[in-house]
Amino acid sequence: MTSTDQTRNLPLPQPRPRRETPAGDLLLARVQELNYRSARAMEGHVVGPHGQNLTVGEAQARAELIDRLIELEQLRGSQRHRRVGKLTRLLTLLTVTVVDLPIMLWLASSVFNVDWSDPLGLPLAISVVISVLATGGAATALHHLGHNQRQHKNAKRQLDWAKLSAGSKLSLATVGLLVGLMGVVMFLRVYTEGVLSGMNDLAVLMAVLVALVMVISATLVFWTAFRDGSLEQDDLRHYSECVRPFLAAKRAYEDEAHELSCQYDLLRRQAGRGDSGAE
Repeated sequence: MTSTDQTRNLPLPQPRPRRETPAGDLLLARVQELNYRSARAMEGHVVGPHGQNLTVGEAQARAELIDRLIELEQLRGSQRHRRVGKLTRLLTLLTVTVVDLPIMLWLASSVFNVDWSDPLGLPLAISVVISVLATGGAATALHHLGHNQRQHKNAKRQLDWAKLSAGSKLSLATVGLLVGLMGVVMFLRVYTEGVLSGMNDLAVLMAVLVALVMVISATLVFWTAFRDGSLEQDDLRHYSECVRPFLAAKRAYEDEAHELSCQYDLLRRQAGRGDSGAE
C-alpha cells in the first residue's frame, strides 16, 4: 500500500467552529435570562377577590372562564352584567353634591339659627359639618346597600323580590325607611318655614317639591349602585388588575429578548462574513 492510498483513507478535515465574540456571548446570555424570566412571570402569586392565594396563570384562567360565562349570558339576552354609563354616574354625583348638600345645609342652618347677614361663626361651622356628614353618610349607605343587592338582580336588571332572603328584605326595608325619613324631615321643615314666612298657600307645595327631590335623589343613588354591573364582573375586574402587571412584564421580557436575538443574529452574520473574507 502506497502512501497515496493511506492518505486517501484518512477523514477529511472539518472546518473549525467559529468562536463567538464576547459581545455575542453577552447577548446570548441576556436572551436566555429574558426567556427564563418570561417563562417564570406567570408563576408569580396574587391574591384573589375572596382572599385566595393563586398563581398568575390560575388567576388568568379564572378571568378567562368568567369572561366566557358573562359573554354567554349576554348572547342569550341577559342585561345583568351591564355597567351604568359614565353620564349616569356623573348625574348621580352632581345630584348629591348640587341638590342634596345645599338643601341639607339650608335645613341645618335653619335648625342652628345661622344669621346669613353675618354667617361666619360656630353655628355655620356646625351646620356645614352636619350637612356634609348627613349627605355623605346617607349617600354612602344607599350606595352600599344597592351594591350589595346586585346578587338578586335578574336578567332584565330588575330586583327579583321572590328570591330575596329575609336579610335582603330587611336591607331593602332599611333603604325605604331611610329614603322615607329623609322625605318626611324635609317636608316638615320646609312646611314649617313656609308657614312662619306667611306663605300658607305655597307651603305645602314647596314642602312636597323639596321632599320629592330628596326622595328621587336618594333613590337614584341606590338604583345606580344596584344596576352597575354584577358580582362576576367584580371578580373579573379584580383578576384582570392582578394579572395585568405580570402580563406587561412578560411582554416586555419577550420584546427585549426578540430585539437582542435580532442583534445576536446580525452579529453572527457579520462575524461569518469576516471569517469568509479572511479565508
